[in-house]
Amino acid sequence: MFLITEWFGTFLLDDEGNVKADRLFPKDARELAQVLRRLDRGDVLEEERQLAVRADGELKVRELRQQRLPGAVHVDAAPTLADRAHDYGFSPKVLHDAAIELGRLGIRQAYSARDMHVVQAVDAIDELNEQANVLVERLREWYGLHFPEFVDAQNRNEEVATLVSMHGTREAIMEAAPQYRIDESMGGPLTEADQAAVKALARTASQLYSSRAELEKYVDGVMLEVAPNVAALLQPVLAARMLKQAGGLRRLATMPAGTIQTLGAEKALFRHIKEGKRPPKHGFLMQHPLVHRAPRYHRGALARSLAAKVALAARADAFTKQEGLGAKLAADFEKRAESLKDQQQRQKAKKRNFERGSGGKAPFKPRGGGPGGPRGGKGAWR
Repeated sequence: MFLITEWFGTFLLDDEGNVKADRLFPKDARELAQVLRRLDRGDVLEEERQLAVRADGELKVRELRQQRLPGAVHVDAAPTLADRAHDYGFSPKVLHDAAIELGRLGIRQAYSARDMHVVQAVDAIDELNEQANVLVERLREWYGLHFPEFVDAQNRNEEVATLVSMHGTREAIMEAAPQYRIDESMGGPLTEADQAAVKALARTASQLYSSRAELEKYVDGVMLEVAPNVAALLQPVLAARMLKQAGGLRRLATMPAGTIQTLGAEKALFRHIKEGKRPPKHGFLMQHPLVHRAPRYHRGALARSLAAKVALAARADAFTKQEGLGAKLAADFEKRAESLKDQQQRQKAKKRNFERGSGGKAPFKPRGGGPGGPRGGKGAWR
């Protein structure tokens, strides 16, 4: 006997294709959309279980998900009832309305995913940071007319915006921050109107930095809830950037390690594919402290190792929900970084010992395979 499921119901057929029993789906669009969504997820319906127990002998099914039914055997060819929907009272409009409702359910579920909120928060952090930096660049140019020594110093943009918004004049800044105290400034005076305008601009930039810091705290909390293992391995903000670039946690979890390694370096990857340039070794993973601080010739190996661990952590967060894996993977990655560092130090020590033993010069070695011989011949010196 065959167990066949169409969009309007599930049916039990004999070997000649005659319907022996059926369970029709509801005709209401919302209820039918829920049934179709369960089919799309690969669930076995209760209607199918009810008909499966009534089968005499072998139960043949055409869908892989139905193999979970007792006694079910998968076959490639099976009868179909797709053209008989009208015989059971189902019109094309019912399918049309259910398909629209099914699309709405999918969109609603996608919008309710917490990792999508993280993606938007990361975009907001980047935009706030960009806008604040542009304002501070203008603030440095403007305030440099009054206190050029302060804006030319190697200070952070947040510090410039905060000090100018709170104090205004160079005398007040030197009193609040003695490290910027000088005997005489080359800048000109600042009137009260000028001071008010400059402080307003600095206050706006400072508020943008404060908003960015609040969003980063929000991302930290959400990432510990959505992807705790990836956050423990990469730190929450970097993990959120990886989720954003991948398009969500589930998509990150299904990516191979090689793709994860180059997330954020798509332009360099396309240049490699189209123009034959050198392939990128890392993308956003370069922002990890251990990768960023490593020597250039070790960054590729570290990025590969980290990408493989990110793949494991993402799969644990998306599917198995295993706790504590991220901390273990982070410890393993630190050991890998330390081993590469020790290897580098051993190679440097070996090189120093070699140079001391040869008097600081390496012995001359011909590039031929043997002594003598004409130029270009076998065993010739090159």
